[in-house]
Amino acid sequence: MLLAASTQRTIGYVILAIVFIGGLVYLFFNIRAAKGEVGSEIELAANRRDDVRDEDLEGKRLDFALGANLVMLTIIGVSLPLYWLGEPGRHAGRDEDTARIFTNRGEEIYLEGAECVTCHGAEGSGGSTSVALTSESGEFIAQVSWDAPALNTVMSRFSEDEILHTLNYGRNGVMPAWGAPGGGPLTDQQLEEVMFYLRSIQISPDRIADQAEAGVLQAVRAHLAASGEEATDEDARQWIVDAQAVAETARQTAIEQDASLGLEQNAEDLRWAALDILVSGEGFDPEAWEQYKTYGALLFANPGTAGTYSCARCHTYGFSFGGAEEMTMRVNGRDTPIEGFEDGLNQAGGFFGPNLQGGATLAEFESPRSHAEFIEQGQTIGLTYGRGGSGGNGQMPGFGPRVETDTVGPGIPNDLETPYPATLTAEQIDAIVAYERNL
Repeated sequence: MLLAASTQRTIGYVILAIVFIGGLVYLFFNIRAAKGEVGSEIELAANRRDDVRDEDLEGKRLDFALGANLVMLTIIGVSLPLYWLGEPGRHAGRDEDTARIFTNRGEEIYLEGAECVTCHGAEGSGGSTSVALTSESGEFIAQVSWDAPALNTVMSRFSEDEILHTLNYGRNGVMPAWGAPGGGPLTDQQLEEVMFYLRSIQISPDRIADQAEAGVLQAVRAHLAASGEEATDEDARQWIVDAQAVAETARQTAIEQDASLGLEQNAEDLRWAALDILVSGEGFDPEAWEQYKTYGALLFANPGTAGTYSCARCHTYGFSFGGAEEMTMRVNGRDTPIEGFEDGLNQAGGFFGPNLQGGATLAEFESPRSHAEFIEQGQTIGLTYGRGGSGGNGQMPGFGPRVETDTVGPGIPNDLETPYPATLTAEQIDAIVAYERNL
């Protein structure tokens, strides 16, 4: 397509050169043939000269004029269809060039303009930033290192409208507002350029799975170490396999209750039936059931990649800045625990997201299925969810696969649909649901 566009552009340049040179030649000979003035207007006007005789006009002169016109009409008759045939290639080239230019500009803003890289890391790989915690009255509490999530999976978690909302207005008092509507310094076009760059750095499903697994393995090793067990990655993987065996038992129980659920076409129904059994905890060995809930809790608080794959970033105060970790005067400006963290983090106790303890998810979602689907899809701007969840700004991410149908920026086809992979598997989401519904 680009080759066709280049060829048509070359033909156009050749035609333009022919017309331009021909015009210069015409002017040259016309000036040479012109006669000088023979006197004042009273004597003879400048345009009053002897005209060409009919014999001369209807001879070679007329043949030359008609021939030249025929040549020009031939050129126009051939070049216009060729130009028209090259139009799709020019449009495609323009869109590709726009995407390239906007992506490069977005990268410059990410690296140098807004310096997003300072918090979110190179190519959106995740990072941290120093934040001063203050009380409601403005008193200093501590200086902490706040984890900033990876942005190379952000298109999997949020729609582009939701990302623009965050860029415009900021998030949770730590992420500043960058767009003009929120008082930030960037224009709408600059935000669109940032969106082009974010699209260019999204990672593959395999890398997402590897990062999520690495975080879970880290959490499992820490859990086993807290129990007095030194664990390797292989030990942690085996622990996860043992925990997931409970889910397999739930599926087998569901099939025993309804044999049709074992059919391939009923795989989704089997998932929901098994999830009902998992959430209830009935019929399982108590120790195995506790291990499965612990697995859900570790997924909920996955520490990997700056907490990108966790729920605790929003639902547990202190998770993103290690509130329960040891404080030092040199680093934190204090050497005692922050008030409220003396006994560790209050997991799922609420922060940017609501408190999930005390059966809150049971009250919000009438079934485990609706609960899991909400985690997969996330909150949508302006739409309610569950029994009483009000419409908001869409800042609850979705952890399942999603398709972008409203891509931001110029040069994007109106009917474009871009798929993005899930950041958590269905099995992982089900374990989180079982954990949350038993808080």
